[in-house]
Amino acid sequence: MIPKRVKQFYVNVTDKMTEKDYDYANEILNKKELELFMKLSKSEQKHSIRIAKDIEFIIDNNETDDEEILKNRNLLMKSALLHDIGKITKRLNVIDKSIIVILNKLTKGKLKSIKKSKKIQCYYNHSSYGYEILKDIIDDTVILDIVKNHHSDNGNNLVNFFKQIDDKN
Repeated sequence: MIPKRVKQFYVNVTDKMTEKDYDYANEILNKKELELFMKLSKSEQKHSIRIAKDIEFIIDNNETDDEEILKNRNLLMKSALLHDIGKITKRLNVIDKSIIVILNKLTKGKLKSIKKSKKIQCYYNHSSYGYEILKDIIDDTVILDIVKNHHSDNGNNLVNFFKQIDDKN
């Protein structure tokens, strides 16, 4: 767990958005979706780009034969770019996230009960915040399901596939 978190911290600090990344997002998202994407922090944007590109690579290089995943390639890539959109409600920088992750570990999850901290609540509830933001903009249930459930254990095949890629990034 710790080596994975150290790697995530390092990548979040060093991996920067490029013009190619913005072009990539522009190819996948419509104007309204892109406006929301641009409200994410640069590190969250890059995190989302990495997930979308990993999904694209896995599918385009035949690393899965799951028909449902193959059929939903474009929706999965769009979901990747929008899955953390709930984080626009209260921006968390890399240090904020690191502190919350450490405190969560030390308190064995009790940190979640602190309701007065908007940053803590955003960290834990960004999935449902994102769903609320997107439900009136996007009418695709696959995307909305992934956004809403990408941190839960609901057993859905597409969500579980997405979670694996998200956890790796």
